[in-house]
Amino acid sequence: MSAPTLTPASTSSKSILPATGSAGNVNKSVPYKVYSDTSSGLFDSNFLSGAISQVTYVFRKLGGDVLDIELSTANVYSAYEEAVLEYSYILNIHQANNSLSSYLGHSTGSFDHLGQLKSTGDTTLSSSLAGSHAALKFPKFDFGYARRATEAVAAEIGLGRGNIEYSASIDVKNGVQDYDLQQIIEDKENTPATGSVTISDASELSADDTIAITAFDGTVITATATAIGGATTSTDTNSPTFALHASAGTIATNLATALNGNSKLVATAADSTVTVIQSTAGGAGNTTITLTDSGTAGMTKVDFANGSTLSPFVAKMAGNKKKKIIVKQVFYKTPQAMWRFYGYYGGLNVVGNLHNYGQFSDTSTFELIPAWQNKLQAKAFEDAIYTRMSHFSYELKDNKLRLFPIPYSGGPTKMWVKFSIPSEPWETDGTDTSADGVSNMNNLPFANLPFRSINSIGKQWIRRFALALCKEMLGQVRSKFATVPIPGESVTLNGSELISQGREEQDKLRTELKETLTEMTYTKLAQTDSELMEATTKIQEKVPLTVFVG
Repeated sequence: MSAPTLTPASTSSKSILPATGSAGNVNKSVPYKVYSDTSSGLFDSNFLSGAISQVTYVFRKLGGDVLDIELSTANVYSAYEEAVLEYSYILNIHQANNSLSSYLGHSTGSFDHLGQLKSTGDTTLSSSLAGSHAALKFPKFDFGYARRATEAVAAEIGLGRGNIEYSASIDVKNGVQDYDLQQIIEDKENTPATGSVTISDASELSADDTIAITAFDGTVITATATAIGGATTSTDTNSPTFALHASAGTIATNLATALNGNSKLVATAADSTVTVIQSTAGGAGNTTITLTDSGTAGMTKVDFANGSTLSPFVAKMAGNKKKKIIVKQVFYKTPQAMWRFYGYYGGLNVVGNLHNYGQFSDTSTFELIPAWQNKLQAKAFEDAIYTRMSHFSYELKDNKLRLFPIPYSGGPTKMWVKFSIPSEPWETDGTDTSADGVSNMNNLPFANLPFRSINSIGKQWIRRFALALCKEMLGQVRSKFATVPIPGESVTLNGSELISQGREEQDKLRTELKETLTEMTYTKLAQTDSELMEATTKIQEKVPLTVFVG
């Protein structure tokens, strides 16, 4: 029987890798388009050239001129982009390991889905840092978390920066020995400012009359009257409206509804008077109310008043009145004691042992006293006054103060307490905003490396890694069919071998790069420099000294 005549629909694979690529196809072929899209901040035409050259490199390395390679140029372009991003990833990990400690607490950024720093939009983090490429900078050394720990320890003894320290006064009462400091501080409150508007004559009001109120933060809220039966708003707006009515009480109710809708005000109506309270307490709320009547006045007003700010610690405890305070010092003030130390003519620039030059004749011998000695003597005297001469001592248990002796008539009427309010570890205190800065590797301001900043060493690693990825992809394609039958024979494909080889090469390349970078950390470089200096010193020890001949 003769062999049948085969008439296949196709004599070649559907996808065969050509010997070269095309720049016009790169961007539409890669998934992330980090370096290929002209709208990207990292667009680089050299990336396009590199991707095209990679096609030829893969074609030659895998024997495309001998046997068809069942890959498309899109597969190669994608592998090339992945290789560049993988290289960027490993380098950024290396730099994070190198200098994370120096970045802690400093500016971070907002990132898009590609890992690129955003210049606008999300402002929840401390800085956008757009275009700065912090991963490429040579960072200044900072003590990082060691500094943080040291500051916390130092703050406990009154040195360095820790939780903000506040002070409050205590009214000392005759015969009262015990004072609950926690309760005294909890009871202190800032007072919101209060004002009012009274509808004195409803018939004198007309549409478009206005009431302008300045809020605590400077925002001007202008309420405008509408005709009888008109609209009264209740939403949070700076331009509310209230409907007029024949009744002054109804107008007042409508006005209160309109003003109360604004989040910066609290308004209530009683008869024809609207009482308005600033929603945030403090002296900043003592502002004015401006009335605009088109005709005879139909309204009167009382400007905001009685808003007071006692202390910033009141706001600190606003969310949790039972937040524990840490008492640092209890004291009362006495008259200035400098005259006790130096006499009426004492002070700096004094000649003699704490005496004025004019007290002695010209033939006297004097001892010159440096300023620091005067200061130390003053401290010693002051310490002696507090330690030995104070009329009061105290016990402090669970922030409850007991004075000894029992306060009496003629003694101090006020005492002061210095204290701090523990913050949550993530809260900012005062001008210290480092809690919003870098905290770990995740929010380091490291974006993808610019392609132009990768040198020849990096680009060769990228080519080799992209080739390994292409081997794996080709293996996946060929593994779909272990063998292909042909008349009288079958062809065995090397899919599994290519997959294994490609993955092994990828692992080796990653390991090679990581091990190389490990030997180049700043710590290792410093050790190498130290060893070099030590070796140089030993060499110099063996060099004979030149004999000087005069």
